[in-house]
Amino acid sequence: MANFREIRRRLRAVQGTAKITRAMQLVAASKMRRAQVAATEGRRHSFRLEELAGCLNALLDSGREVPPLLLRRPVRTRGVVLIATERGLCGALNQNTFRLLPREDSSAKIRYVAVGKKGTQLLTAKNLPPVAEFSVASEVPFFQARAVADFLRDAYLAGEVDSVEVAHPLYVNTLRQETILRQLLPLDGAAKNLLRRSELLHSEGEPLPADPRELFLEPSLSEILEMLAESFLRLEIYHLLLESKAAEQSARMVAMKMATDNAEDLAKELELAHNKARQAAITDEILEISSAKFSN
Repeated sequence: MANFREIRRRLRAVQGTAKITRAMQLVAASKMRRAQVAATEGRRHSFRLEELAGCLNALLDSGREVPPLLLRRPVRTRGVVLIATERGLCGALNQNTFRLLPREDSSAKIRYVAVGKKGTQLLTAKNLPPVAEFSVASEVPFFQARAVADFLRDAYLAGEVDSVEVAHPLYVNTLRQETILRQLLPLDGAAKNLLRRSELLHSEGEPLPADPRELFLEPSLSEILEMLAESFLRLEIYHLLLESKAAEQSARMVAMKMATDNAEDLAKELELAHNKARQAAITDEILEISSAKFSN
């Protein structure tokens, strides 16, 4: 009887877990769709920005005065940004992103910046305390992305870091999320970043954007460069956060679906064991009644 009650208790617990994970799966699926649309619609803009920034590399050798955000200098301190999720239950997404982070060596020190509560927890657990922490809402308001970008810009211009790299998840499709470590500052690495992302997205059948239009800069090259550098940094951070949110919701939906399927499979096994135990208990009672009747 004790075994029968224990199976029934476990069955009810597993069925309750399945209901919770099913509800979380549906919530993640609804959020996933919105996040995917936001990420994919912003990709063409992001690609255009990186193409434009990549075209500016020729100016570095032309002798023209360029903004400090474009200039490469000896790297003594690296700034590394970890973009993670605000909540868990999204599989190995955060761990996979964390594994990309470089570690300090004799050549350069590293200052870490965490975007997302899980990023802060991962860095703190590994004794890598971040110098700054940021939280981002599910809908990714632009002012939050701007706050991250402005902090990185100020740290770079003040000489606190000599380069800025970002480890973030990239949404490819619902079942696939890639993790990338890419250089953000100085901006001379934009062309390489564009090629890497283009290869990943093109491998999934998404056509690479093409723009045959010619580029004219007005009112003057120096003014455009100054505005472009800061706008590029802010908008790139914004697009990276959109990609990360799409990857997060996709990973969470898949993780909750797998959890629901596993709970339902376990519930079926427990239900079968419950029925067998119940049948065995009934059989024992019948045998006891029969034995008592024959003994009398």
